[in-house]
Amino acid sequence: MKQLLALLFSMGVLIVAGCSNVYSQEDGYRMAVINQGFPVPKNAYEVKPEDCTDEISKAAKYKLQGIGDQDGNPPAHYLETIEEWGWTELVDERRGTIHFYEKNGKIMSLNIHQDVFDVFEMTSNPES
Repeated sequence: MKQLLALLFSMGVLIVAGCSNVYSQEDGYRMAVINQGFPVPKNAYEVKPEDCTDEISKAAKYKLQGIGDQDGNPPAHYLETIEEWGWTELVDERRGTIHFYEKNGKIMSLNIHQDVFDVFEMTSNPES
C-alpha cells in the first residue's frame, strides 16, 4: 500500500512539474497567434488580449512564468530569437518595456511584464 501511495505521489509531482509553464529557452519557440512569423515561447499560453485600437490591428496576450523580471526585462535569449527569425528591433522607438520590431513592412510590438507579455501587430509606424 505504501508503495502504491509513493508511486501515485511521484506521478503527481512529475505531472505538476511537467505542466508548469515557466520560461525556458530549451523549450523553444512557436509562431504567435496573430502573426505566423513572430516567435513566442512554446510553453506560453494565451489569455484574453487587450482591445485593439487605431494603432493596433491585432493583439495577443500570453502568460508564462519567468518571461520578465519585476522591471519587465525579457530573457536575452528570447530577444535574440526574435532577431534570428528575421525581425529588426526599432531601438529608437523603444518605450520602457515596449519593444518594436519590423520585418517586411510589418511592425510588431512586444510588451513584457513579470510573468505575462503582450504581442501587438501595429497598423502604423510607432512614431506616427
